[in-house]
Amino acid sequence: MSAILAWLPYTGRAALLLLILFAPGMAILRGAGYRRLFALGAAPPLSLSVVTLTGIVCRHFSIRYHGWALGIGALAIVGLVVLLTRKALGPLPSRSPYGLAPPRLSSGRAVLAAALGAALIIAAPIALQWDPALPVQQIDSVFHYNLAWTIEQTGNASLLAGASWSFSLRAIPAYYPLVWHAVVAGVGRGDIVGTTNTLVVLVPLVWTLGIAVLAREAFPASRWAPVMAPLVATLLPAYPVYMIAFRQLWPNALGYAVLPAILAMLLRVVRLLEHQEEVGRRRVVITLAIFAVALLGAIAAYPSTLFAFCLTGLPLLGRVLIALGRGIRRRIGPRAMRYLVGGAIIGALAAAAALVLDPAVLGRLGRSSYAGFSGLLLRIAAMITLWPMGGGRTPFLLTLAIQSLLILLGLVVTARRRDWRWIVLAWAAPMLVLAAAYFPLRPLTALTGLWYNDPYRIIPLVIPAIALLGAAALDALMDRLAAARHRVSGRRMASAVICALVIGGLGAMPARLLASRSAYSAAAPTLVEVLSADEAEMIRSLPGSLDPDLMVLGDPAAGAAYVQALGGQRSVFPHMTFRGLDTDALYLAKHFARIRTDPRVCEIVRHYGIGYYYADAPGRVLGIDPVERAPGLYGVDVSQGFEEVASGGGATIYRITACGPVSTDRYPWTLDSAEEPLLDVNPPPTFEAEEP
Repeated sequence: MSAILAWLPYTGRAALLLLILFAPGMAILRGAGYRRLFALGAAPPLSLSVVTLTGIVCRHFSIRYHGWALGIGALAIVGLVVLLTRKALGPLPSRSPYGLAPPRLSSGRAVLAAALGAALIIAAPIALQWDPALPVQQIDSVFHYNLAWTIEQTGNASLLAGASWSFSLRAIPAYYPLVWHAVVAGVGRGDIVGTTNTLVVLVPLVWTLGIAVLAREAFPASRWAPVMAPLVATLLPAYPVYMIAFRQLWPNALGYAVLPAILAMLLRVVRLLEHQEEVGRRRVVITLAIFAVALLGAIAAYPSTLFAFCLTGLPLLGRVLIALGRGIRRRIGPRAMRYLVGGAIIGALAAAAALVLDPAVLGRLGRSSYAGFSGLLLRIAAMITLWPMGGGRTPFLLTLAIQSLLILLGLVVTARRRDWRWIVLAWAAPMLVLAAAYFPLRPLTALTGLWYNDPYRIIPLVIPAIALLGAAALDALMDRLAAARHRVSGRRMASAVICALVIGGLGAMPARLLASRSAYSAAAPTLVEVLSADEAEMIRSLPGSLDPDLMVLGDPAAGAAYVQALGGQRSVFPHMTFRGLDTDALYLAKHFARIRTDPRVCEIVRHYGIGYYYADAPGRVLGIDPVERAPGLYGVDVSQGFEEVASGGGATIYRITACGPVSTDRYPWTLDSAEEPLLDVNPPPTFEAEEP
């Protein structure tokens, strides 16, 4: 109970986050004539587009980005879009015909309740084990906390330059998908950590609502399939809990969370195109435009979402192209159509080549792969169960059995119906890529580099199709039973199936608890442990004790990076990893311990306004030896030239006096060109005097 009570102070922030995630997109979709449940479930990707555009516009007009700017910008953008949409629709009826909104048999309230219940089952292990006031610990999470804090300080939430100050000493204008961080900064109000943790808990709701509306689009004539689909998704713990709680890849997780909503909108586009004569070309164009904007919002959240969408939506994209081709052919004739198709193919190949030849994409495709045949049985089991982590215990075995049975039955059911066969392909395509991540299947194994050759980044792409397969299987099973036993009411049967799915979802709870355990629990070691609760409290008490214009130097593997998001103080190393081009910071990491004998150290300290040193024993970071990586940040003689300012949890912060006065006006939080380091990128070797 105490764990739940700890989240109560964050209910206001949760409400604001939900407003940002759902309100703009829902208003746009309602203005275009969509029904309420679809508008709610499909809203997040459109809302992310609104956040993205607001950040870029604020940056362009030198307007500081914050909560009010986001709110006013969202109102302006939504109002303009709704006005233009309404004007474009013109005399068309506000209630759309069959092609846009077919009649439903499922209850909207039942579907919504199932989505909310599924989100609760998924998010419960996180809420029960995390303290919302404490930062979670992973290689990526500390960077995401600090980037949101940086946006709050700079007022720059543009994807094109907002992350410039969030890497280390050398600020370089660069693109970064910071929509997640912009959402957090819009609500943060001085508590970036608590706001971020609250958003993490809300991601499952975005996911389950998207699956609900996807199922409603896929099975418009079914009463119970849209209710079952989000509950089927609870049988698979790999996403979102593993990605948001264990690996803490939050922008990636947000991009995946809106994927079902994108697929639902694409399915709506398919239906529109196949009923063009009924709905009219104008409505088709408007719906295509809304879909394109939603897709851009998902890509802005995380660019690899584009590859995920192309893989899972491939069969639907094929239907879109066929429908478009038929419509165009009727208007321009077969001969002109051949020329158009040829040009389109050439354009598509050119675009694909440009994308593949991009250095970032080539770098991913050339990554070393995990694929192989060692531990063959474990690889096969992991691919079949979609849970390579283990530790689920007996209840989870029952859940896995239910999951496997539903997939098999769903494949049989959907393969028999022509309008459902796309679901089979949407399941098979990512499963094939997943197999290539486990086993060497060239050239598919190289393709897995788009997802960092990581099975956990590919598994989420299969889950929407599995949710639909399970829902189709259960719906067909209920129809068979109802036909065999006329006295059994459909509602009773559905209630029994729902209860079974809830029990199955709860059976996956041990696996979710394992994936979302807290780094502050001594009984549960995690991959990264660099901060204790007492140390976090000490950092939180820093405002008022330190000069906010001075930076803090320390190893992020010892907890120093958290001084930004928790203490409001800039850190020399705000990320757990170091950048090779940041030569000044790397020099300090190697040589700061020689501060009294190496004049370059003090030159860098004075130039960048580094006023404090964070001393602590190295923590544990998987794959990193902190002392070997940054020997100059450990074993520093603080008997002279340092004054203790604060301490707690084994860590101590010292004021650096060994270098005399340091600059206090170095960072105006504006950047028009790359910051040049004091040292060369490849400095010549220098003699280093030993300590006396």
